Amino acid sequence: MNRSEQDERERLFAAQVRALVWSGAVEAFGAVRHEDPIEGYQVLTRSRLDNPLAGVTAALVARNAAARQLAEFAESARAAGRSWDEIGAALGLDSAGDGGGRSRAELAFEWLVEGREPQPEPDRWPSFRAPTTSWRCATCGQRVTDRGPYESHPDDNEDGHAEACARHRADVRAWVRRTGWEDDQ
Repeated sequence: MNRSEQDERERLFAAQVRALVWSGAVEAFGAVRHEDPIEGYQVLTRSRLDNPLAGVTAALVARNAAARQLAEFAESARAAGRSWDEIGAALGLDSAGDGGGRSRAELAFEWLVEGREPQPEPDRWPSFRAPTTSWRCATCGQRVTDRGPYESHPDDNEDGHAEACARHRADVRAWVRRTGWEDDQ
């Protein structure tokens, strides 16, 4: 099987897993799936759950079940005479190891037996860019950049809300009550 065929199979399987997670959120965790029209299109819609936390729970259950199944298949592979290096290859680990002297076989063992997922090699130069995510605020409709819950003030964690966003203003008011500091805005 060539690489493009493998990529296509992985893409199709990933779509099946995503569909299973959506189904689990609805059937097992009580969420309702809605199809919202996409502005500017007559036929296209965007799916959302009325309770996205049901989706988080369903995805977590799927991830944990897959992790357990991964360990069981690795045990079966070892029982069938496959090496840790072969298992590492199936996991997509680099045959050169981690650059720290550990082999692909060692990385596979550490991942599946010790529970230490391999970390990517550190960049040659450290990055000063912190990881972020973004989402569309359900209150103001703006795209928000989210830097995580690491700072005290809501403005230090998120930006992009509309100036009059009720959700963001409520977060700032809660921060003022919690800290006793006045907001500069």
